[in-house]
Amino acid sequence: MTEWVTGIVAELGYGGIFLLLVLARVVPPVPAETVIPLAGMGAATGTFNLAAVILAGGLGSAVGELFWYLPSRLLGRERFVAFLRRHGRWITVKPEQVEQATDWFARRGGIAVLLCQPLPGLRTLISIPAGACGLPLAPFFLYAVAGSCVQVSTLAVTGYLVRSGFPQLADYVVSAALAMAAAVLVAYVVRVVRHRGSG
Repeated sequence: MTEWVTGIVAELGYGGIFLLLVLARVVPPVPAETVIPLAGMGAATGTFNLAAVILAGGLGSAVGELFWYLPSRLLGRERFVAFLRRHGRWITVKPEQVEQATDWFARRGGIAVLLCQPLPGLRTLISIPAGACGLPLAPFFLYAVAGSCVQVSTLAVTGYLVRSGFPQLADYVVSAALAMAAAVLVAYVVRVVRHRGSG
């Protein structure tokens, strides 16, 4: 996984970071947590600019969330929930979760999009009620970018500091990123199986 990630980032640069973060928001088993720390370490060696890494990652994350926001905005809550009843197992989202997230979103409004960005799973889930409740595109995208940049900043700065201040730990960070990617993939498969069994 890390070789695949580093290969894309090395080949495409900031565009690769952007595309991988889009993919991380569209495909649940692809975790941003394996991409951004590696890019942060690249910034410490001069390969990247740290601020540009954060911007590329934040924008990519927000664009990826449009994959969930736009269908729910276009279909509306009832039709999108009906879609989830048929196909929700592949994204491990149940209609009941959407109902709960919609109620929570209705009480907090667009700020919920910002607050959920650091939380894996919720950052994707909150995009659905945001669209279904009719939050306009521009505010949704601005909230998503702001929250995503905060999350990406934490990961990128961690990678940067490890490489620049504690270079002996860099190999452990790579190993941890690989382990995290494997854990996320296993968790996704388990959730799909359990979701299908409870459907």
